[in-house]
Amino acid sequence: MVVVLIAHAKVEKFEDPEAPPYDRYSPRLHKHASALVSEWCDAVLFATRKFRTQSEDAGFGRKRTIAHAVGKDGGERVLRTVGGPSCVAKNRYGLTEELPLSWAAFMAALTTHQPNDPTTEEPTHG
Repeated sequence: MVVVLIAHAKVEKFEDPEAPPYDRYSPRLHKHASALVSEWCDAVLFATRKFRTQSEDAGFGRKRTIAHAVGKDGGERVLRTVGGPSCVAKNRYGLTEELPLSWAAFMAALTTHQPNDPTTEEPTHG
C-alpha cells in the first residue's frame, strides 16, 4: 500500500549556521507539522521545472539574473528526490536525484531500487 500526501510549496528563509541565510522551498505546512511529516515519510519529493540562470548587464554597473526554461512548453517537469539549498526533499529508496514528473517513471524507479532504511533489513545472526 502506498500513501501519497500532496502539498503546495512555500518559500522560507533558511538560517544555515555555516553559510549566509537563503530562501528555499518547503511544504506549505506549519513548521512543526512539516518537520513531523518529513520525518515520518519515506520520501519527500519536490516537483518543479528545469531551468538555467544567466546573468546579464542591467546597466549602471549592475547585473541581473534571468531564469530560462530548459525544454519545451515552459520547461521540462521533474521530480527532485534529494534535498539541497533550493528545496526540502529526501528519499529512503536510493532514487536518483531527478526523475521525470510522471507516475510511471516514479514507479519504475521505485521498483528498481532497494530501500536504504536500515530498519527494514533483516537482522544478522551470529
